[in-house]
Amino acid sequence: MTLQAISKGFEYYKKFGLSFTIKIFPLIFLFGFVASIGSSSSISDGISNLDILVLLINNFLISPLLTIISIFIANDLIEKNNRDVLVYYFISWQFLLKVLILSLISTLFIGVGLILFIVPGILIAGLLIFVNYFAILENRSIFESLNLSWERSKLDFFQCILMAAFFWFITILTITILSSLSVNYEEFSQISQTYTIISSSLAIYIQVCLISFPILAFYKNLSSNKIEDSI
Repeated sequence: MTLQAISKGFEYYKKFGLSFTIKIFPLIFLFGFVASIGSSSSISDGISNLDILVLLINNFLISPLLTIISIFIANDLIEKNNRDVLVYYFISWQFLLKVLILSLISTLFIGVGLILFIVPGILIAGLLIFVNYFAILENRSIFESLNLSWERSKLDFFQCILMAAFFWFITILTITILSSLSVNYEEFSQISQTYTIISSSLAIYIQVCLISFPILAFYKNLSSNKIEDSI
C-alpha cells in the first residue's frame, strides 16, 4: 500500500505539479527569503535575536500556512475542484491556529519518542501521520484529528510507519545534501543570500510535495480503501 501511494503520489505530481508549484510559489519564496535574513551571522557570533525571530516566523507562521494551502490545493487538483488561488490564501488563516497546535503536539511527542531510543518516535510519527488531513480536509477539531489519526493509522499500522519513515528519510536526505554543498564555507556569513533562499525554498518545497501528493494519496487510500484513478 505504501509503495502504491508513493507511486500514485508521483503520478499526481507529474500531472498537477506545475499548477501546484505556481500556486504555492509565493509562500515558498517567502520562506526562503525569511530564512536568508537569519543566515547572515557567523557561528562564532552565536544565535542572535534576529535568528530567533526568523525561526519563529518560518516555523510558527509560514510553514503551517504552507501545509494548509498545499493540502487544499493538491486535494482540489486531484478532485478536479476549481477555486481561485486567492481563496486558498484566505481560508488558510482559519486553520492556522489549529494546525499550529497539532504540529506542536506532534513534534513534542515524536521528539520525546526519538529521545527514547528513536523507535518510539517513529511509531508515534506513524500514528499521527494523518492529523493535518483530518484537521484541514474534514475540518475536525484538534482532539478529533488526533483521535481519528490514531484510530485510522491502527488499521494499517506498519504501512503508516513506512510512510512516516519515507517522509523523514527524504526530508533528512534533502537537508543533508543541501547542507553539504556549503561545507566549503568557513562561516555562515560567507554563504550568499541567494544560495540560502534557494536551498531553504527547495527544502520546504520537497516537504510540502511529499505532504501534498504521496501522503495525501495514502490518506485518501486508507480512508476509502482505494485511491481513485483520476489520472
